[in-house]
Amino acid sequence: MQTKTNKLSVLHMVSSLMIGGAERFVLDLCQQQRNDDIKTKIFSFGHQDDPLVSECHNLNLDVIFNRGHKFFALARLHRILRKVDVIHIHSPHVLKFIAPILPLIGKRKIIYTRHGAAPLDDPTWQMLHKYCEKYIHTITFVSEESQQIFSTHHGWHNKQKWVIDNAVLLPEIIGGKEVNHDTLALGSVGRMIDIKNQINLLKALVQLSEQDQRKISVHFFGDGPCLDHLQRFKDEHLPNANVVFHGVINQRDKIYSTFDVLVVTSETEGLSLAIIEAMASECAVIATDVGGNPRLVSHENTGWLFDYNDSNSLAKIIETCINDRKTVSEYANRSKTMIEKNFSLQNCANKYKQLYLN
Repeated sequence: MQTKTNKLSVLHMVSSLMIGGAERFVLDLCQQQRNDDIKTKIFSFGHQDDPLVSECHNLNLDVIFNRGHKFFALARLHRILRKVDVIHIHSPHVLKFIAPILPLIGKRKIIYTRHGAAPLDDPTWQMLHKYCEKYIHTITFVSEESQQIFSTHHGWHNKQKWVIDNAVLLPEIIGGKEVNHDTLALGSVGRMIDIKNQINLLKALVQLSEQDQRKISVHFFGDGPCLDHLQRFKDEHLPNANVVFHGVINQRDKIYSTFDVLVVTSETEGLSLAIIEAMASECAVIATDVGGNPRLVSHENTGWLFDYNDSNSLAKIIETCINDRKTVSEYANRSKTMIEKNFSLQNCANKYKQLYLN
């Protein structure tokens, strides 16, 4: 354990190092904590060729991978966990794997962060969280809604619960944006899975006139099981639209410099890192009125909110953006200012440090 002459040591545990908001946040937090003289490592249950692994190496962040048969992997993990002061878990899937050895790791402080708002109300998840409750020191959430949902389904009423906003390393992603007044560029960033509902963006484009369709480009960044469906829908219903599927891109500056407006169509969100990054990069945002989105996007001030799966409303907002580029630019400027003022990673890291040392 930590002594007066040793640095505080924290092991951040993630299910993978695929491109995702939680994973991006962990990398940013590790950099900030290293600057704050905290010794950090990342333990990943993913693969060594996951997209963010190379970024970890470029940033000189230490990464340990789970390997071997489960029994021997648990024994190895047990030895690793006993060498750190704080175990910071960023995924329920990680919690599920390490549950058998939680009683054996001594008095290490365990922080469990829920990055999403999914209820995890399946009986298996219910039993897991009931078992793990006594071993977790503090559970944190990225939105009030996430905390309320968790409390409703899992209780933990006597456990410390904190809401700590996601944040980004602002200087690394803020840059000048070049505005093309002839074409409005829309962007979608994230895993292509059902809960993200990216198909609703394409359905909204179908409702635009052919003239308006020619005035926009749409850029999808990410990968996932819904990719084929999105591509087929585009080919069948939007054959002449300028829709580009970029795949997985690591460089955030490359992603957010590509478009003017981020479109988030998710069924649920915690505190979306993609929205924070886009706003910090001077993009306006169109987002579903769910989860933590209204905390970030002020309707008709920094962007627009619409009801989940309402492609009609989304199409009308896109028409507004096409016809009023001045307003889009004004919202984008306000977005950048708001993020700089309210979502400093230093403030976020200070709150976690307080939890670690409490």
